[in-house]
Amino acid sequence: MTEDKSELLVNALITKMEAMDSNIEILKQENERLKSIINNPQKLFKKMGMVKSTTPFVEDVQDDPFRNDINNDSILKGINSAIPQTNEEFHNMDWEEIHELANQAKKTDVIQ
Repeated sequence: MTEDKSELLVNALITKMEAMDSNIEILKQENERLKSIINNPQKLFKKMGMVKSTTPFVEDVQDDPFRNDINNDSILKGINSAIPQTNEEFHNMDWEEIHELANQAKKTDVIQ
């Protein structure tokens, strides 16, 4: 009788351990999938439903140094025209460069 109980207990423990092991494997696979999504921002943005798009330059507005559409007068004044063209380039800028762009915009009377 005690052997039956001990055998039943061992079988229950083995079944429980196998179930836990399969759950751990599922979590490992899920973790790898999430890591691959996080390591690739394009996949993450796609999952979020974001779509890459570009906006054309507007023709009927004043020159905007932040969009790199500085007129020739500004270039002749010696203003640095190496302004980023993409969001990624803007995100890679440090605060010092951003403040420099703002100061250039003030000098060209774009920002008052």
